[in-house]
Amino acid sequence: MTFVNAIADYIQTNSLGTKGTNLFIGFLPTASSLQTVLTEYTGSTVETMRTGIPMKKSNLQVKTHGAEGDYATPRTRITAIQNLLVAIQDQTISGVRIVRVLPLGTINALGQNENQEFEFTANFEVVHE
Repeated sequence: MTFVNAIADYIQTNSLGTKGTNLFIGFLPTASSLQTVLTEYTGSTVETMRTGIPMKKSNLQVKTHGAEGDYATPRTRITAIQNLLVAIQDQTISGVRIVRVLPLGTINALGQNENQEFEFTANFEVVHE
């Protein structure tokens, strides 16, 4: 299992989305409702911990959007997801050891897309096996 799938499972387990319904990996369908997408992007080279276990530093972007004209709901959802992810401390989730999740900056308000849906992103560095 990939770390992105493990993170999706964790978000679903914590009732902040349902995979395939309003939580997706790699793409965000066009539907005017609260939705979240997780996208893996460029990371860093492998890091070796004091234990000698090779670790990866991968980057993850979380993006939310809501129904047309709804600012509060997607903003609240991405904040809850950010709070959930940064609380991960050396946990095994769906068979993937995730050492830590660090925010890379603050939540970004992207404004409204062509469907008048407010969009938000948050970027993270995920250290995992």
